[in-house]
Amino acid sequence: MLEQDSYYWGIPTSTIDWCEENYVVSQYLAEYFNTTTNLAFVFLAFFGIYNTITNNFSKTFVIAHLAVLFVGIGSWFFHMTLQYEMQLLDELPMIYAACVMVWHIFEVHPQKRYGVLLPLFLVGYSAFVTYSYIIINNPVYHQVCYGLLVGTVVIRSVYVCHRIPTAYQAYEQIWMSRLLWMGAGCFGCAFLVWNIDNQFCSFLRDWRSTVGLPIGAISELHGWWHIGTSLGVYYFLVFCEWVHQVMNGKAPRYELQWIGPLCYLRPAKGQIKSN
Repeated sequence: MLEQDSYYWGIPTSTIDWCEENYVVSQYLAEYFNTTTNLAFVFLAFFGIYNTITNNFSKTFVIAHLAVLFVGIGSWFFHMTLQYEMQLLDELPMIYAACVMVWHIFEVHPQKRYGVLLPLFLVGYSAFVTYSYIIINNPVYHQVCYGLLVGTVVIRSVYVCHRIPTAYQAYEQIWMSRLLWMGAGCFGCAFLVWNIDNQFCSFLRDWRSTVGLPIGAISELHGWWHIGTSLGVYYFLVFCEWVHQVMNGKAPRYELQWIGPLCYLRPAKGQIKSN
């Protein structure tokens, strides 16, 4: 490990320094694995944008995927530098992206039911959290604010999934429910390993020093948090795009296609448009 005075980005100024040892793999990346696992956000965001455009879905979903991309980029810079300014670039975009998800899961009908009130409220919430978090400067406060948004998305998603029109309940509702469970499962597992990384850091570091790399990289659990949450939010966005088409009623019917753990929507073969 490098001496503190030789850290490429300087001595860490962030309020959090994760369990991964600093500047072990690269002199340019403070936390190598916590940095590079953010490529999962980047890849899934571009994959989602490609499928959104291919299916000619609403361009607002491009914005949703770009919000996820922004989270991944911010997290990359935070873990690369461990500087406080970059920490804000990681944590605050999580709030903004979650607000985008809230808007998409509430406005699922062709005719917007909440008008400008919902986006104005979400913009106000984002501004309030941004201002107050800079003052309070406590990561737990950020986690609570973010958790409120995630909880809202989960509750609303379950509500919407149980109100799919009857004509779509044979195939669409089954797979939409599975997408929600998969997304929740990814988030749940990611949250579990995130906490293990926090609570048992000394044990994980001892084990890594014993086995060395590359085997020791398995225990970089905050990196697994990145991978799990990126998959979870991707499954949710596929679910959300599908819900919007179903609630439209006149859109083509879609089927879920799979490439390993990745899924995407394509118009169903021999489909019949709904009236």
